[in-house]
Amino acid sequence: MADMEEMIKEEISRISGLQERVVFKDIVERLFLSLYETNQEMYRELESRIMDDLVFDLNRYQITVGIVERAYLDPSHHLLSPIREEDMAVSSYDVLEMRRRMEEEGRSLAGTYFMEYDYLEIQKFLEKGKIGGRIYTDAGDYPAEFRVGRNEAYLQEINHLYEVFVSNGVPWQTVNAPYLYKFVNVYLEKLPEEITPAQKILKIEPDLEEFAQRAYDNYIPIWNVWKLTMDSVGFPVPCEDHKSYEHAISIREYGSEHVYLIDDTAHIYSVRQRENRLIVMGEEAEARKWQVYMIRNGAIRRFDRYTYPLMTNQRKDEFLERFGRRQGRRVRTEGELSRFIGSFGMEDYVVYEGYEILDRENRGEASETYAMNGFILDEIRDRDYGKRLVLLFRKKGAATFLLRDIMSFLVSEVQLMYSEYRCEGRLV
Repeated sequence: MADMEEMIKEEISRISGLQERVVFKDIVERLFLSLYETNQEMYRELESRIMDDLVFDLNRYQITVGIVERAYLDPSHHLLSPIREEDMAVSSYDVLEMRRRMEEEGRSLAGTYFMEYDYLEIQKFLEKGKIGGRIYTDAGDYPAEFRVGRNEAYLQEINHLYEVFVSNGVPWQTVNAPYLYKFVNVYLEKLPEEITPAQKILKIEPDLEEFAQRAYDNYIPIWNVWKLTMDSVGFPVPCEDHKSYEHAISIREYGSEHVYLIDDTAHIYSVRQRENRLIVMGEEAEARKWQVYMIRNGAIRRFDRYTYPLMTNQRKDEFLERFGRRQGRRVRTEGELSRFIGSFGMEDYVVYEGYEILDRENRGEASETYAMNGFILDEIRDRDYGKRLVLLFRKKGAATFLLRDIMSFLVSEVQLMYSEYRCEGRLV
């Protein structure tokens, strides 16, 4: 603006006639400068809209995951809720129901445990297969055999969340959920014949052997996602193509600062959020109820306390990060790869040190990381990959049992960019 004013002053000074100078100055001030200022204001608004649009798939859709003791979970928390509502129910054992499940499924769930162990140690525990234990009833206690297995229920929730993202046209970003991979199920395969329906089971206690010290059955996973059922507001409005309809859903009750995704996406073309309403465009001609995922945004309050830190997949809020992600720009240099990994802010746990490109065979070495996007890798990666891209990390911080899981998150994000490699991580 200052340069433009100087240019106008210079032009005015070249006009010799006083009357012409006054007329020119008046015209410039009333027309040209006003137009210029309007253009500048429009440019600023456009720039603001572009910046907001670049945030679209970066921060507003961030997923926060943690765990909390069941007794200390606040159902009215402004941000976090259980991943599975079933976890809030107190476990109870019914002899007839357990026998029915064993007949139909060959096993009955005896308990779910959060294992505060490193990924490789949990793998050793799962490899045990069968373990012993006892069942305590009001008539005595009995020995029993159990089988251990990975808990898949929470991972299935992440899988479904991915499907909702894709159906709503939102770019997917790996969920940083290390705790979900540390839950194991213990199944009872045979109920002792001495236990009758008349008896009351007081406690089932599997023998977790050397892993019992840091195995907990009172923790449940939480995240910033809420599942809602919402009604259409008014009648659907026909679109110009005479085939589609627009449905309006009020979100005033919950707040426009959150993000909303439609879970039921059959015959739906688009979902837009406008102030206090969701606009759903699709073939549905009747008003109806909608299954909605609300991703809550907000800050953790100072009086919130968690035994284990919350994890998020948020990236650093920088223009280059926003622009590169929006444009689908590929990371091609070592410096860009280092900046990409660092953008997740995991340096308090692991520090990226570099990479190696190795042959396909790993000579029988156990991989230190796992795929957090296992449900989509078959779509984006050729099984006949030729090389392995091994990312090297140095451990940092005290939460050592989380390191390989956090590495797996970072490696899974890199894997989405390099389909020609099998990406792995290693602590050095």
